[in-house]
Amino acid sequence: MNREMLVTPPTICQFAEVEFAHQQMRRHRKCNIDRCAWKRVAYHTLVHFGRVVPQELSPRERAHQRGIEYPPDGTSNAPPAVTPTAQTFQQVLDGLTQLVRGEQP
Repeated sequence: MNREMLVTPPTICQFAEVEFAHQQMRRHRKCNIDRCAWKRVAYHTLVHFGRVVPQELSPRERAHQRGIEYPPDGTSNAPPAVTPTAQTFQQVLDGLTQLVRGEQP
């Protein structure tokens, strides 16, 4: 059975904390945006407020233009086999809300 799941990032409201998003991007610097919900939310917040401009070309296309093997270590860059549940995304969003309010998650 082939199950497909569509996950869309939530919309960004006017109460989003841009500086907090910058902090999370720094904290999750080594994380892959496809595998880390914290980094994904922070990234989309920064894009929404014009602090980050997404690349027009994929990493594969940029590597091809430069004649570089992609991925560089020969591993696949496919998304994880297990997609986070909606509950996981909600927990991350609740944690972000608590942090912005100065509470401990």
